[in-house]
Amino acid sequence: MTTGKIHTSCGRRSRQAVLGAALALLCLAAGAALAQDQERPLDPLAFTRVRTDAPEVTILVDDQAAGQQRAVTGRPLLQDSQEIYLNSATLAAVFRASRFWQGKLGFLDLKIGDRQFRFARGSRLVIAPEGETLLPVPILDYDGEVWVPVVAVTDVIGPQVQMRAGWNPAERRLSLGTLGYTIETITTEVLGRSTVVHLQCTKPLGYRAQSVGTGRIDLKIYGGEVDPAAVRAARARGLLQGVQSRQFADHVLIQLTVDALVGHFRTYTADSGREIVLVLEEEQVSSLPEPVPRGHASVNIPSGPVDVTNRIEVQTVVIDPGHGGHDVGAVSAGGILEKDVNLAVARELRSYLQRESNLQVVLTRERDEYLGLADRAELANAGGGDLFLSLHCNSWFNDGAQGLETYFLSPARSDWARSVEAAENQAGGLDVADDVEFIIWELVQNRFISSSSSLAEAIQADVAGNLGITDRGVRQAGFRVLVGAYMPAVLIELGFLSHPEEERRLGDRGYQRRLAEALGRAILDFRAEMAALQGAGKGGADGR
Repeated sequence: MTTGKIHTSCGRRSRQAVLGAALALLCLAAGAALAQDQERPLDPLAFTRVRTDAPEVTILVDDQAAGQQRAVTGRPLLQDSQEIYLNSATLAAVFRASRFWQGKLGFLDLKIGDRQFRFARGSRLVIAPEGETLLPVPILDYDGEVWVPVVAVTDVIGPQVQMRAGWNPAERRLSLGTLGYTIETITTEVLGRSTVVHLQCTKPLGYRAQSVGTGRIDLKIYGGEVDPAAVRAARARGLLQGVQSRQFADHVLIQLTVDALVGHFRTYTADSGREIVLVLEEEQVSSLPEPVPRGHASVNIPSGPVDVTNRIEVQTVVIDPGHGGHDVGAVSAGGILEKDVNLAVARELRSYLQRESNLQVVLTRERDEYLGLADRAELANAGGGDLFLSLHCNSWFNDGAQGLETYFLSPARSDWARSVEAAENQAGGLDVADDVEFIIWELVQNRFISSSSSLAEAIQADVAGNLGITDRGVRQAGFRVLVGAYMPAVLIELGFLSHPEEERRLGDRGYQRRLAEALGRAILDFRAEMAALQGAGKGGADGR
């Protein structure tokens, strides 16, 4: 650990000896804290470049518990840093605390109720009732006073005095309120080459996840207040190397340090939106499967002659707009929600099919509402569906991946397919069907495996070919939403919301319409193919 110099006026050798001993103990304590906690990114100039002309800034302290607001002053003391500092007198006034200065040792003791906090001048170390903590920036001696960064209030003092403390840097507002954690636990599990992080919340919360450079993922949870004990208890396992948090007035920022082997991540919600799940995958972007050319799709189709008596006459198409309600699906950098894109394309597809054919079209959801995965297939069967299409959007660790891919029901054959399968299966808050149920429905779907793969092929050819987008091929995976559909069924990933250009297009009404029309043409082509096979199997009869 690097520590700053502690200046003292001690002149006698005995005082220097005491100071030396204190510094040694301080370094030992800091080393112990480092062994327990992941160190936060530190401004390399923090200890040497203190501003001599730091201006006073006004900070609004919003004491929500007392129903009072007041203005105090602070200073941005560090060059090349926006961190705001409060002097010890202001800090004591805000928390109605007693303060004691131990000049010989360079310590400031702050007593709030029965809780005492010790700040070491020139160091990042805070000795608190629940243990030592290293701040991202140091305690400073400025203009004859000890100054403490606001982060010490939000991350150390507030949680340990049972108070919610949030900081809004844009408004320079420090909010203090009664404690009411909305994020209770953070747990991890390792599943093969994946590491899954579960954040259990007290209610559904909006969130956004994004990669920050190499080795870090930031999860911003709106309205979130995390229990510091949950952060400390979070285990570094598998691809997850550490968890830190920063509380703000209107959100909490969960910072995940991840292994360099992480190639991409996906997020989804479970438990009716009360659980946020992040899946880390050990797969590099360079290992992305190449798009599969038309006629060479990587699918498994049973060998042997085709039984044309199992061919169908397509009269009713069921369109399933994925996600909905509190289950928003993927979220783009610009705030576009997957659930909205899915529903918009589904509506456009219905309009096209009704305009260009005599097909009956059923949507599993007509508006922004939550619908369980199993319920979607049941609605398809109840509606007399002959085809089932589930619409989704993709997301990736960085913005390099793009294109269209279509899946049909069968065990996943690649790591990528397994990662997509895991995210979509858990999105509705339901567990994946158990092995017996899956095997039964896979056998049922074997009746339709040839027609399902043909439908997937038609979609890839028509949509990717006509719209000029990357063809990522036909794949197979055990999607829960397809289990139970007694008809040819496919799941379509319309594009990547994580890709800037595809994000722009997927949010555009005109592109949504063109995408729906291409899907509609693929369905009509498939319908014609099925009609031809029906005629061939019945000696030229017209079907039913």
